[in-house]
Amino acid sequence: MPKSSGLLKKIRKVLGRYPDEYGVAPTSFYDGTDIARASTVSVVVTIQSVPDKLYFLLFGAICAQTKRRAPSRVEAVIVRAVSGAVGMGWIAELKRSACAAWFWTSPWVRAYGVLVQGVAYRCATWMHPVQDLSDWFKSKHLWQQLQRQGGTLSLKIGNIEVADLLVDSYLRFKPSPEFDVDDIFVRRLVWQALRDVRQAHAYFAKAKPRWYLTSYTTYLEHGIPARVALAHGVTVWSFGNLSQFGKKLSVEDSFHTADFGGYRQVFEKLDCKSERLDAAREQLLIRLSGGIDAATSYMRQSAYGQSSVEMPRDLDGAVVIFLHDFYDSPHVYPALVFDDFWCWICFTIEVLQKVGVPFYLKPHPNQITLSDQVLERLRQKYFNLKWVPAGTSNTQLAAAGMACGVTVYGTVAHELAYLGVPSIGCARHPHHAFDFCRTAATREEYQEMLETYSERPISKEVMQRQALIFYYMHNLFGDGDSLALKQAFVELWMACNMRKSSEAEVMSSFKALTKLPAFDRFVDRLWETSC
Repeated sequence: MPKSSGLLKKIRKVLGRYPDEYGVAPTSFYDGTDIARASTVSVVVTIQSVPDKLYFLLFGAICAQTKRRAPSRVEAVIVRAVSGAVGMGWIAELKRSACAAWFWTSPWVRAYGVLVQGVAYRCATWMHPVQDLSDWFKSKHLWQQLQRQGGTLSLKIGNIEVADLLVDSYLRFKPSPEFDVDDIFVRRLVWQALRDVRQAHAYFAKAKPRWYLTSYTTYLEHGIPARVALAHGVTVWSFGNLSQFGKKLSVEDSFHTADFGGYRQVFEKLDCKSERLDAAREQLLIRLSGGIDAATSYMRQSAYGQSSVEMPRDLDGAVVIFLHDFYDSPHVYPALVFDDFWCWICFTIEVLQKVGVPFYLKPHPNQITLSDQVLERLRQKYFNLKWVPAGTSNTQLAAAGMACGVTVYGTVAHELAYLGVPSIGCARHPHHAFDFCRTAATREEYQEMLETYSERPISKEVMQRQALIFYYMHNLFGDGDSLALKQAFVELWMACNMRKSSEAEVMSSFKALTKLPAFDRFVDRLWETSC
């Protein structure tokens, strides 16, 4: 085990005793009989193996429940390859090598013990040198194909669309706020995509697992196995969003983010609409007044806490652009008009400056440190930009008279709508089915919407009602068991990612999730809905 990694030491020392000592999966979930029946396996199930406590625990528990229900063989896809390093150069490539990947991932695989019987395939491997060499030569042709494209990029390998995954991986692992199709690193990513698609096709075509469990679906290593599995008719479940516990993916919707398209239609079929809207209003007002509501319980502190920031006087009637983290994966929602956030913000600034629209920019409150350099780059590229501090609350902005909010797909849109402020977006974002946020499908539409920013698509009263419908459907809709399961998943996510939780606290959150009757029913659902 790598001596330099405190996290891996902790995982091996603590979670490596999984499941008996820490109760991650009660031993009654499997016994010697289950192991003996491995020779008469009835189904194969596949999980993604990532060096993450949350998914290690979650997938391990589902595997244990699986073995309790039927004799099965569990195999893991080891996705570490490009993600092994951030940056370029020989040191980064060494960290992305098959040897390094095996070295860093093996403790995680071994820690599953009897729950996982084998490796499906490794994204980084030296087992196919001839095919890898062939893929390297192919990558030049595909890279040149990308370079000749204009507008939204597209690249299919083995009938699998990978262009959006390439862009996200480039932004994250280059790292860069802007996708540069001429960068040699793009060819490196295309080469990895060729290898991943080839191995995924070979595995899923032969193994035909009952299902494939994945964390996210962005980046090459998350997205390619999920898309290839779907292409082979394998049931794929993702656990990459906090809006729901598990999302069943499809060829038409392979994104880990929740599908919000039916919110309005479903709500209008419900009874007691007034009572439901009142419940949504009560919770949303808690958030807007600086408290932590049910939907933001995972946050360290409220984004609406009291602020002493003085609002600019000329904010009245101005547009406010809500920036995103430039290094985050932009393609978490479909139908994105721009390939990256840098292209989006430059286009937005230039349109607004050209037509003389007054506007302010608000930095993302949770952006990584590198984004500070991007903001400085913006200041140098465009003179006389006006900014509001990242800590400024939206209630302050609305009270100051802002006319419209601009975002790619931020959930800020429904908060603004409740405050009587319309917004403009340019992806199939969480609010695309509602009228309070005008959503562009092309750059031409987006430009037209920016130029007509002062138009109100609906009245303030209708905006508020639609905002409450969204809030209710997104945060409060569902039976008690499903809501409890979702909240327990959020609590485990917080314990693993947000808090400085002790090992006992992580285990306590995990047990609280897996002991819910709804968790057992979810695993039953996996069996019922799988191919």
